[in-house]
Amino acid sequence: MWEAHGFRFLITPYVLSLVKKGKNGCPMSGDPLWRQVFPTFAVGATSKVEVTSKVGPDEYTSVAENWEEKKEMLTPICQRKYENRAIIYVADSCLGYCMYCFRSLQSRCEKEKHGGLRHWEQTLKEIKSRPQIEEVILSGGDPLVLPNKMIEDLLSDIRKIKTVRAIRIHTRAWTHNPFRIDRDFCALLKKYAVTEMGVHVIHPKEITDEFVEAAERIRKSGAKTMLLADIPLVKGVNDDAAVLRDLFMGLYINGVKPYYLSHNMPNIPYASAQRTSVKRGLALYYSLKRRISNPAMPEYIITHKSGKKTVPESPRESYDFKYAKNARGWPIIRFKDWRGKWQTYLDAK
Repeated sequence: MWEAHGFRFLITPYVLSLVKKGKNGCPMSGDPLWRQVFPTFAVGATSKVEVTSKVGPDEYTSVAENWEEKKEMLTPICQRKYENRAIIYVADSCLGYCMYCFRSLQSRCEKEKHGGLRHWEQTLKEIKSRPQIEEVILSGGDPLVLPNKMIEDLLSDIRKIKTVRAIRIHTRAWTHNPFRIDRDFCALLKKYAVTEMGVHVIHPKEITDEFVEAAERIRKSGAKTMLLADIPLVKGVNDDAAVLRDLFMGLYINGVKPYYLSHNMPNIPYASAQRTSVKRGLALYYSLKRRISNPAMPEYIITHKSGKKTVPESPRESYDFKYAKNARGWPIIRFKDWRGKWQTYLDAK
């Protein structure tokens, strides 16, 4: 891992092989894969520059980056936001680091780490004591930085909890290192009846032969695991109707359901260079609606500390989703969360 312009930088050889290079052999700054992992938007910055609120309130701050509410944390690695499910952060590292991630500075800030599996037994005990929790999600970081033997131990422990009916795994391995989805891992999906894999993907260049072969390995293993894609909307990478169309259809025809189109979160470094407005995202989304197969269309959502919220079809306000500005003139969205409480979401200019 290296640092560039004060940001952590980690890329797999596989992703680097897909990046378009210039005549000098160096990655081209406009390449959509390179832009995801390298802070091309921070040109001119130095490692001594602290990334704080310089453009607007949606810029990164060390206070706002952590979106975990203390009341939701059953243990240091287990968060329960919704009634019937809990997410467990089994790893604090990833195969590669994405600039648009709301934990994009996690590797440099110890207080943003969860502490790993030393809290595992405590977490199992907390889940066992809450029979309402019927789904467990393994996340991180990326769970697939762990070896298969360790992942099997985790899955085995979870399957021993009789009240847990579904298991989900979230990973970026499909695009950062699809070879990690090997036969032994696929066998674990079948053995422990893993319900779903959340596939993080952002650009059609990532749907390679190796990506497709990884999906095929799961199907050939006999696992009934659903493959659902979470697609962040990132300015300068995939905020284009033609790009999104190729991505949605490319996933769909290869057996991966485009599930969420996730509006890029506030409180990330250089947010103005990485976020578009929700109305802009809505325009892109509905430029494709009914023009491609309906199962290939994901649900367009915003993500807030209080949970996810579906963006209504109309760009005009609805009874529970209102476009507005705060006292400083910054665009915001007021919406009712799943509990029926009004929340404020920082939009992008």
